[in-house]
Amino acid sequence: MRPTMRWLLGLRGLRLRSLVDADVDRPNRWVHISELEDPARFLSGGELLLTTGKGMADVEWDAYVRCLVERDVVGLGFGIGVAHTHVPPPLIEAASRRGLPLLSVPEETPFIAISEAIAEEIARLQERALNSALEAQSDLIRAALSARGPRAVLVELAEALDSWVLLLDTETRIRYAVPTAARRRAARIRMDLDSLGLDVRTGAASLSVGGDQAAVLPIDVRGRVQGYVVAGRTTPLTPVERSVLTGAMGLLSLDLVSEQEANEAERRDRRAVLQLVLGGHAALAEEAADTLAVTLPPGPARIAVLGCSREALGDLLAAAEEQHGLMQSGALVAQYDRRSVLILLSVAEGDLQALEEVLHRVPGARGVASEGVQLADVPDALRRARSVYFGTSKTEWLLLARDVATAGLLAQLDNPGPRAGPPRYWSPLIATHNGPSWI
Repeated sequence: MRPTMRWLLGLRGLRLRSLVDADVDRPNRWVHISELEDPARFLSGGELLLTTGKGMADVEWDAYVRCLVERDVVGLGFGIGVAHTHVPPPLIEAASRRGLPLLSVPEETPFIAISEAIAEEIARLQERALNSALEAQSDLIRAALSARGPRAVLVELAEALDSWVLLLDTETRIRYAVPTAARRRAARIRMDLDSLGLDVRTGAASLSVGGDQAAVLPIDVRGRVQGYVVAGRTTPLTPVERSVLTGAMGLLSLDLVSEQEANEAERRDRRAVLQLVLGGHAALAEEAADTLAVTLPPGPARIAVLGCSREALGDLLAAAEEQHGLMQSGALVAQYDRRSVLILLSVAEGDLQALEEVLHRVPGARGVASEGVQLADVPDALRRARSVYFGTSKTEWLLLARDVATAGLLAQLDNPGPRAGPPRYWSPLIATHNGPSWI
């Protein structure tokens, strides 16, 4: 915030008087004094210009005012009693036509008094802004230490900046929005970031979003961008407010590290339970699930094998963990090897559609789902599903293991009949069929 002309007119000791009906609420950046007929080259915009009109008897006031308006000054203060006994009427008329605030400065009010008043107010406002920033930083730290997660930090940040705030993941999907209505801005932000080629990875970016000015900053966690924070409002952030935003980034980085560590621990727990199921230890798996607070889908349940390239496996695992239908149904998701993810889910309406949605999110991903079985039969169901997975074309997205006709020769590897031939014929196929063990 900066002092305005309205504030300046309210200082009774200066005895200033407004002569035209114009906008007196614009922030005043500084004060400049000039007796030149064309002071434009000495102005940078946002100043209050003071003059006594000395040596300006032949000036064309309309042209004078026009140059000030084009230079974006916030107002003109005309001192009387030096060169003029009153403010020239043509100047008043020109200022009124062009909407330039015009103040009459009495002889007993020195220009230095006006300059000092504005300088002191700017310093006071800066000190107040700094104190507010320090208080905001304290609130952000308390929110971060409250164990309420990133959303608590974002709530405090939105209040401190008087703005809306979004936390986006690396794919610019919304993780948190404060307030909730800020979600509607995400689509435009995503388009703008895409047009920038996500150059924001190396620093901050500024966007115009529906009339608001938005600052976008990447969240760096251990040298890798893990998401973006977007803060927007009708006016740009001040330097002090940007420091508050930058401070929040550090706290969010710590929150995301803790969140990632918790997610990894949960992944290990899920893998351990699923490993017991696949090892044929259904009862022990149920006990472990209770101990580790892992949801174990009740039978009948499907086991699904979803695979992709090694480079995209992290995206596939995240897509499966975040899929709404799978989350709602309590599906058990775990990485199996370096190219595949296993999902144990109860047979229910929409279960296959949920799997297909996961595959659609990862280019080149495909999968096979078994029929519904009881927990003790999941190991056999997985062998059948993997037979179909390895025995079919990689152009398919999702197949059902019961469609054994699509599995070709490999679908018969679980049948002891074909193995009656010489082992040298079957060993390579059986090795491929069994696939890699848990990593």
